[in-house]
Amino acid sequence: MTNLVQPLTASIRTAPRPTRPAITIGLINNMGDEALKITERQFAGLVSVSATGIDIQLRLFALNRMPRSARALEYMSSCYEPGDSVIRGDLDGLIITGAQPRTARINEEPYWRELIEIIDWAKENTTSTIFSCLAAHAGVLHLDGIERRPLPEKRVGVFAFNALGDHSLIEQGPAHAIPHSRYNDISQSDLELAGYDILTSSPVYGVDTFTKSFSSQFIFLQGHPEYDANSLAREYRRDLGRYLRRETETTPPMPKGYFSSEAEAELHELERRAREDPRCALTDDLSYIDGLAPPRAEWRDAATAFFRNWIETIVIRQSRRPASLLYAQDRDDFSHSQMTVVGGRPQLP
Repeated sequence: MTNLVQPLTASIRTAPRPTRPAITIGLINNMGDEALKITERQFAGLVSVSATGIDIQLRLFALNRMPRSARALEYMSSCYEPGDSVIRGDLDGLIITGAQPRTARINEEPYWRELIEIIDWAKENTTSTIFSCLAAHAGVLHLDGIERRPLPEKRVGVFAFNALGDHSLIEQGPAHAIPHSRYNDISQSDLELAGYDILTSSPVYGVDTFTKSFSSQFIFLQGHPEYDANSLAREYRRDLGRYLRRETETTPPMPKGYFSSEAEAELHELERRAREDPRCALTDDLSYIDGLAPPRAEWRDAATAFFRNWIETIVIRQSRRPASLLYAQDRDDFSHSQMTVVGGRPQLP
């Protein structure tokens, strides 16, 4: 009798392997020269660790009208594409970072016309776009005329935000902590009246994450999930140095919910000495402040989950296939993603 039952192992060996999903993400890096490489590395690293089972090509862009030093332009010439190349590019996702403000109103910034042209293009030509910090404020101003409002003082620290409702981008559960560092705010009621969906917010610290859908899903972040553990310490050192050099008139606020109680006591003593004799405090080496940062970014898990959900959403929206079909086959093949950076690769953590 002929055996009609084929060995199971044979059928497994000859089965076709699933195709790895692959997407292209653009990063428009608008941060100042001193933070340019750090911001590049932070976003590239976060995308890389979040893209489980998905191959990512990351393209770096710089707005043509963004003021830059000669040294920064030399560095960017080897790995960045001009900003107007975005609208000629084949991008699945886009990230637009914040920038150091130079004018009181965003729409008076030298790069404003270039930026809004990209926003209009992204509405119809990306699957999803993330707007970070000042870029979020620019986005809602252009799209719906929503003006940001100055805060009494810089809102800086690590704050807890609650998820409002159920959304595929946000992990449900306890409030999650995210770093914020900004001088302005957007009213939640203004956003809701204009049709934005609020994903996470706090009754004390305002809106964290919100979205609005066009042909593309636009996602707006007032916070900085990409920050490293010592990012806020570096910012505080920078701001304190500016105060000591009399470039600003007020002592910068210390980041809330960030330093340990021992570190806060040490920094309060430094602030006291600075108020009494700024020239004396200026002679101190302020770099030790970086070492007072927490050893681990407590927001890293929430940030990685958010970006993982965002990347998977792009893949799913592209394919129009249920998520269960995308990742049901042989997950061992998808345990590690690959990321390439056009023009050069950031030094990832």
